[in-house]
Amino acid sequence: MQIELYVNGEKKTFTAPFVPMLAKRKYLEIEAKAEERKAAPSPTEQLEEENELFSILADVVFKGQFTVDDIYNGANDEYAYKKLRESVFGKPKTEGNEGNEQGK
Repeated sequence: MQIELYVNGEKKTFTAPFVPMLAKRKYLEIEAKAEERKAAPSPTEQLEEENELFSILADVVFKGQFTVDDIYNGANDEYAYKKLRESVFGKPKTEGNEGNEQGK
């Protein structure tokens, strides 16, 4: 898996040889904790949850090659969440990549 972040104004590519199962486990733990709340999360709870989610990328998948703050400062919202989804659920299938009848 790869992620590109701007660090100190320079675009850097970070790689991880594989995504450990722990990434999905951590995600499910965060979701379970959110599900247990009876009320809508406070802004502080939302911030804490987002930090925990992005720590899956920074700490679990990429093993400290960058920080959660590096994600906030070096990627836009859409890209960061796309990479988080990729790390937890794998790459989504896109139309046209399944091959022809013979190649399926």
